[in-house]
Amino acid sequence: MKVCFINPPSSNKGKQIREGRCMLNAGTWSSLWSPISLALCAAVVRNKGIEVKLIDCVAAEIDFHRLSQIISDYFPDLVIINTSTPSIKGDLFTVNNIKNINPEIKTAIIGIHGTVLTEECFQMSPGLDFIVRGEPEYTVCDLTLAIKDNNIFLEVKGISYRKNGEIIHNLSREFIKNLDELPYPAWDLVDLSNYTLPFNNKRFLLIIPARGCPHGCTFCNSKAYYGSTLRLRSVKNVVDELEWAKNKFDIKNFLFWTESFTLNKKYALGVAEEILRRKLKISWICNSRVDDVNEEMLGKFKEAGCWMIGYGIESGDENVLVKTKKGIHINQAIKAVSLAKKNGLEVVAYYVLGLPGETKKSIKKTIKLANKLDADFAQFYCAVPYPGSELYEEAKGRKWINTNDWTKFEQNYSVLDVDGITAKEVMSFRKTAYLRFYFHPRRIYKILKRVKSGKIFLNLIWMIKDFLRWIYTG
Repeated sequence: MKVCFINPPSSNKGKQIREGRCMLNAGTWSSLWSPISLALCAAVVRNKGIEVKLIDCVAAEIDFHRLSQIISDYFPDLVIINTSTPSIKGDLFTVNNIKNINPEIKTAIIGIHGTVLTEECFQMSPGLDFIVRGEPEYTVCDLTLAIKDNNIFLEVKGISYRKNGEIIHNLSREFIKNLDELPYPAWDLVDLSNYTLPFNNKRFLLIIPARGCPHGCTFCNSKAYYGSTLRLRSVKNVVDELEWAKNKFDIKNFLFWTESFTLNKKYALGVAEEILRRKLKISWICNSRVDDVNEEMLGKFKEAGCWMIGYGIESGDENVLVKTKKGIHINQAIKAVSLAKKNGLEVVAYYVLGLPGETKKSIKKTIKLANKLDADFAQFYCAVPYPGSELYEEAKGRKWINTNDWTKFEQNYSVLDVDGITAKEVMSFRKTAYLRFYFHPRRIYKILKRVKSGKIFLNLIWMIKDFLRWIYTG
């Protein structure tokens, strides 16, 4: 029994990242993320004695033709493909290609899009055999074992599949209660030199300390995948993984990838304290809500190796924040940025343009706030009605969505004509926001200060090229 896990080729000019709710183009940071969802699934399956292979086509620059050759040579029994909303057309094209190589190969997809729009995905891809709905690791493992043992699928929770021309939806799977049960990701299956940080080109890995979020932001679809209950790995288990990755792969840089690392303040502080207790010399980045931080926490983060924190500020207009159920206030954003800077952390601020309630006036407030705050970096995303989010249902009901082309459903492209502003106007404001923020002399100076070698300078040139292409997409 052989299982092949695939991060498919990008069907557009960018480099698509497919990780749960994060469906972005690598041009946002000019760096790729390590495929943690696939690496975790592969580790779980391998622990059952199954032979596995992981192909990250995006990182390894493998096109559709080359992938077909690899599959022909490897000839797996089952192929698991990671998907996202903007890449779903190309992802399902990959499925059909694999089925054309040999109809005996079973095909399955993971990801939020298939979880929410299951029937549509089957309609789009005649070569698709299975859809893994929701949190994938245990479902993928059970599906693999079912295929290995006589193709009995009825008892596999969390899958949908074809049977005699009909789509069968098995019972949903419960969320994993104890995340410590999961093995460490199978990073040995990929070339880790492909995943490097911008500016310094150092290798980094993703690590998942928690899953689930109790907050109700209407534009977020994470609940469709990981639920609304916060599930924490133990502090020991998280820091054990950091230490393992450092010792085994010589990785010293990490991105704590979760809905918000600081949802449980005591827990987040505990992780930092355990890193310090072990004298683990690493660098890391995390994300946070602006209402979940305090000075003690941020000071301890800095001491433990955190060098950057990301805040979802979203909008400079209180009315927009209320309509999207974000549950924060602008004064909290100002304070959170100030506290982080005071404690020596760099800050990336995330904004979403074109949300319900947005107008030209409100979007100008957001641009003004972004330039007022002392954040080191800013991302100006377009509001995307991702399937699985409350925004998707609202936008469909109010006929705001101006296209049915899934490739346009990514954060650098606006597909919403909300009541107060058009998608075209949002795109124009987005360009203005980026240019005003990054072409300020103070920020240009900060970026140039990071150039300490010829290699970093060349990397910076490529980043600028990708960055300009990214902001002018559409």
